[in-house]
Amino acid sequence: MRSYMKETAKEAFERCLQNVSLEEKPDAEWVAQQYAVERAGALAIKEAAPFSEERGQITRQCYEMVDRLIQARSRQKGQSVAAYGAGESFVDLLDQLIRYLHTKKPEINFFEAGVGTGYILRAVHQFGGVHVSGCDVCLDRQLLGELSSCCIEKTLYAALGELKDGSVDLFYWNDVMEHLPEDEMEETLRQIAKKLSPEGLLVTVTPSRGMGPHDITKLAAPKELEAKGLHLREYCYYEVVEQNQRAGLRPRIYAVRNGDTCCLDFEQGEARSLAHAAAEKRCFRLCKNIPVIGGKSIRKRMMCRFGWKAIVICGK
Repeated sequence: MRSYMKETAKEAFERCLQNVSLEEKPDAEWVAQQYAVERAGALAIKEAAPFSEERGQITRQCYEMVDRLIQARSRQKGQSVAAYGAGESFVDLLDQLIRYLHTKKPEINFFEAGVGTGYILRAVHQFGGVHVSGCDVCLDRQLLGELSSCCIEKTLYAALGELKDGSVDLFYWNDVMEHLPEDEMEETLRQIAKKLSPEGLLVTVTPSRGMGPHDITKLAAPKELEAKGLHLREYCYYEVVEQNQRAGLRPRIYAVRNGDTCCLDFEQGEARSLAHAAAEKRCFRLCKNIPVIGGKSIRKRMMCRFGWKAIVICGK
């Protein structure tokens, strides 16, 4: 009798990669193909053991292919690739935080997880009294130019192993937290906390789960309430606060994004952050299981007052 072995998530992912085509096609087919790669990659990443070499390899393969798909799709449309997680409002946010930290010490060590195109790293490099460094799973060293020498091409957890404890004054990750496997989150945050200096700050910016999904799922499967692609787990503001607290960190500064600027509350930061988290948690519990009706998510309508992005600033 012939036996049939069930295909593993890794095998399904490898088969998916073999079927990828970079030839010109209608935009809907680009979206469907990227969704297939991201979904297969996400399942394979989750199946692999936490922090394993196998998981790291699958992650790199997936991001390299997705990057190739995005580049090919952009070329066909005659567009340049966007700098994800970057913008003037976040440069403004970091400028304010660096000015604040400069009141405590003359030289600041800044680290960015997920440097991408280098937009943020390049902007912060222009500030005086700041030493910059960062990491990403896949680096475009040609695009990064001279800044590539201070960047580590590894998974975040592996890159953290190369940093000295207490060496980072400002740790920034924007649109990165949601890409980490859930079973690695707590330990990763504990390691980040160890790398922070006594006055150091961890700045987390992540798309709000209450307004999601925010990855390719929103285009390929708009009726889904949760991300199915490379956003392995999206988070609400209150969930980010709770994750930080479990790692021994607490909210220090409250941030509100307003167009191209961010308003920061240094004096009542912790109280306002915790109040925001508590209110959002109550709202999310009320509406988390409300289905999409008529193509519109009632959950999104109820959660929109808490913002599209969760911006949480924590320290020791």
